[in-house]
Amino acid sequence: MSAEGLEGLRGPMPSRVDVVVVGAGLFGASVAYQLTRRGAGRVLLLDQAMPASGDSGRTVGMVRHHYSNDVTARLAIRGAQIIRDWQDEVGVADAGFVRSGFLLAVPEDRVDACIGNVQRLQRLGLNTRFVSPDEIGDIEPLVSLEGVAGGAYEPDGGFASAYLMILGWITAAASLGMEARFGAEVESLVVRGGKIVGVRTSCGVVEADTVVVATGAWARPLLAEVGWDPPIQLRRIEVSVWRVPAGGLIPQVVCSDGVSGLVVRPDRANEFLAVAYSPERPTEYLGDFDYTASEKHDQLLSERFRHRFPALTNARPIRGWAGPYDFTPDWHPIVGAVPGVDRLFVSIGNSGHGFKLAPSIGECLAAQVLGHTSPVDINQLSAERFVGGESDLQLAYGPSARA
Repeated sequence: MSAEGLEGLRGPMPSRVDVVVVGAGLFGASVAYQLTRRGAGRVLLLDQAMPASGDSGRTVGMVRHHYSNDVTARLAIRGAQIIRDWQDEVGVADAGFVRSGFLLAVPEDRVDACIGNVQRLQRLGLNTRFVSPDEIGDIEPLVSLEGVAGGAYEPDGGFASAYLMILGWITAAASLGMEARFGAEVESLVVRGGKIVGVRTSCGVVEADTVVVATGAWARPLLAEVGWDPPIQLRRIEVSVWRVPAGGLIPQVVCSDGVSGLVVRPDRANEFLAVAYSPERPTEYLGDFDYTASEKHDQLLSERFRHRFPALTNARPIRGWAGPYDFTPDWHPIVGAVPGVDRLFVSIGNSGHGFKLAPSIGECLAAQVLGHTSPVDINQLSAERFVGGESDLQLAYGPSARA
């Protein structure tokens, strides 16, 4: 970036801008970039810490398209396209995408749901297919097939880097004139006469015509103060990096086991990432949140390796982390205008889907803010679905991040 481009990332806090985006994670960086490139005027990105320092920086980075609803499937397809074609789409660095394939294994009672989702995605033009247990064994030879009745396979799935994506968006946006201030906490939203007029930060008040809140797990207290308590809860998730001995084998495909709740993802050399989804682990307060991985999680992973990946029983954990993520009653994001507050928008409650949806939700939300046609119709994800009615979004695999 040129010296001129860096000017937008330093200096005193502006007193007035056109749009404030709160949160420099995946969603905040994505929408800030899209607003800037679409001519939203003076855009200011704020974060209480540094980019990717919240839950966005603790993601597994899975790229998959398998969803139970057209809206999320279309968002995932477009999001993956942006990740794969990063140089053409964003033009700064790359997203670190590795095409490893994605495999979802399901038990007998989820086969029909899996087939239905595969057929939906095929109608949308995605390269995916339902696979038998024998085919699963051919795709990922390390998988034990006990309890597996079939699955969905996406050869174009894989994984990428949230850090590279966030920094790429911010750098690209700054080169187009976006401003950013990190280490500046937004203490409250300023509303007058039912309309957002700015934010109050630890460095002073910033007036703005429009505000977008994309603070993930930190959103609820901020929004509740202006009269809207979003229906989101927090859940603890842990990720561990494991290493097998030299010459040992690791999974070559991103695998999500719908039978045991295990997720594994290849990484560098003889290392892989693993997550063991467990019954709800709610979190209420972020102030004293423990971001370290627990021995209990590693023990749980060891048990699940014995069941699903016996070849990994000689692997050892080398590092790990934990984080909170926000989820909604229907396990789908809330994207769009805040009820009762004009020109206040959100991208929150991402329910574990954030990484692969963030690139396209940034496009769609920026279009909505500017009154443009959205690349994907996201009306089903509006906050209104929780006002006086029930969500019509489907959960083929039950209430979880596999929605």
